[in-house]
Amino acid sequence: MKRNINIYTLGVISCLLLFGCKKNLLDKYPLDQITDENYWKTENDLKLYTNSLYPKYIVGFGTDFADGTVQPYGVNVNTLVYGDVISDNAAPLTYSKVGTDEYIAYLSGGSGSGGWNFEGIRQLNFFIDNYKRANLPDNVANKYLGEIYFFKAWDYFNKVKLFGDVSWLQHSLNINSPELFEARTPRAQVMDSVINILNKAIDYLPAKGSEETNRLNKDMALFLKSRIGLFEGTYRKYHTELGLDPNAYLRYSVEASEALLNKYSLVQGDHNTVYNSLFATESYKTNTEVIMWREYSTAVTYGAAFSRYFAQNLRHQFGATRSLVDEYLCSDGLTISTSPLFKGKESIQTEMENRDPRLTQTIANFGTYNLASTTIQGANNAPLPNLPGMNGNKCPTGYRLAKWFYNSPVDWERVTNGQQAAPVFRFAEILLNYAEAKYELGEINQLVIDQTINKLRDRVGMPHLIMGNEPADSRLDGIYQTYVGVPINPLLREIRRERRVEMAFENTRWDDLMRWKAGKLINVPVEGIKFVQSQFPTVVVNKDIYLSAEGYILPYFKTIPTGRKFDETKGYLFPIPTEDLLLNNKLVQNPNWK
Repeated sequence: MKRNINIYTLGVISCLLLFGCKKNLLDKYPLDQITDENYWKTENDLKLYTNSLYPKYIVGFGTDFADGTVQPYGVNVNTLVYGDVISDNAAPLTYSKVGTDEYIAYLSGGSGSGGWNFEGIRQLNFFIDNYKRANLPDNVANKYLGEIYFFKAWDYFNKVKLFGDVSWLQHSLNINSPELFEARTPRAQVMDSVINILNKAIDYLPAKGSEETNRLNKDMALFLKSRIGLFEGTYRKYHTELGLDPNAYLRYSVEASEALLNKYSLVQGDHNTVYNSLFATESYKTNTEVIMWREYSTAVTYGAAFSRYFAQNLRHQFGATRSLVDEYLCSDGLTISTSPLFKGKESIQTEMENRDPRLTQTIANFGTYNLASTTIQGANNAPLPNLPGMNGNKCPTGYRLAKWFYNSPVDWERVTNGQQAAPVFRFAEILLNYAEAKYELGEINQLVIDQTINKLRDRVGMPHLIMGNEPADSRLDGIYQTYVGVPINPLLREIRRERRVEMAFENTRWDDLMRWKAGKLINVPVEGIKFVQSQFPTVVVNKDIYLSAEGYILPYFKTIPTGRKFDETKGYLFPIPTEDLLLNNKLVQNPNWK
């Protein structure tokens, strides 16, 4: 049986044992409490320190009410589900200013705001500076050092995605350390350092199945290397202004993916339910696809209110976009513009007929994913979503999300002790990473497609992708030409389509747009369902909602009538907070952020 990682128990228990801490100390490690001469003596000291970092980096659905906001993205702390609301996959009730050339909140933010925060790096470096004091054999100490290197690589990768060049810090520092007042380290040097420590993590971490229960293993580090390699390799390829060679990083992704290809398998089941059910469970202990997950169970001190507030009242108030829905193929493997099976867009019911089964398992058709019997009173977004003008939390596009819907009144009643599990690393992403990296290296062939894309399609009964016989899609090709400015190879288009469909609402879309230098796809007009008045008799057109000439809901008709505007001169990076620029005059703001 494959062993998965359940990280949350570790962090809570270690925090309580080591510090007697309250929950909020999971987010701020009290370094000054462990610097006395009684610490760094035993293996247990190393274990407790590393345990406390797990929930900091492997967030899952968050904890308790999980109502915090992650900056600079401005989304709920549960970025796993809600991260896509800043992309072209989703439309929140109040439009996101990220990627709309209106993001200014953290230009005047305080030091350490807007993602420019190195507290986590300090915590990780503190371990690196002190762990040898325990005088443990290398084979013992290195297990924990591997965990620290894994988290440090992940932390820096996220920082590079935000800012490009960042300060590479080797040691824990105090407020007067000269390293804090140096210029940023060039991106290439930082990323080479990330790969270096990630390789050490792969070397030091135990093989899958030989690790202690609920701890990191080599496969998690290989997964992260696959993700990082693809991101950095494609970012370098399409952001030619960097002048950096992409191939080494694409090769990292390929090699890391190949190391996992035969170790995991996709979960199988009924084509019409298997995909959705993958995201609605309380345990992945026997799951053959989920490589890393966060457990919320009776063994865990803290749970999360995710299932209650997501399923019952659409807490984040967003809907999927027509841009996403139109990308799903028909069940014959053809696009909606070419398939004779497509029923048209006269209603959500007709447009969802004869489509890739993942569509109706990601977006709720009317009358589906209804709340089970419950005594909880609240805004029910089923069987119809609450459009503006209706009572309750709003689904502004009418495309209510079905993915992540866990229809369990028992779990809803647990409120902040909800036990729905969060899959963090999923094998499906490895298949997608491998296919794309092989394409970008010029090494794609039908065998690779069959090993990757077609395995994902087999799971839901979709026709295979055949090289040289890709479906025509003048609609999507036209979008790339209009918004990105270049045509797209049909095979690459289909690899990217598969990624968007399979990974929708798993917080990958924004990163994909950034690395492909395709930020202007955010400018595609935001549309919702074809509005049918008889289905929403109380909703008033031109008062509660506004429609396009074709009758599609326009959620931002009044607020941004000209649409979102992604500024390519600056939008691929975020700004450094002004206060940090003032504190360190060697820091230079990212281009065109004034």
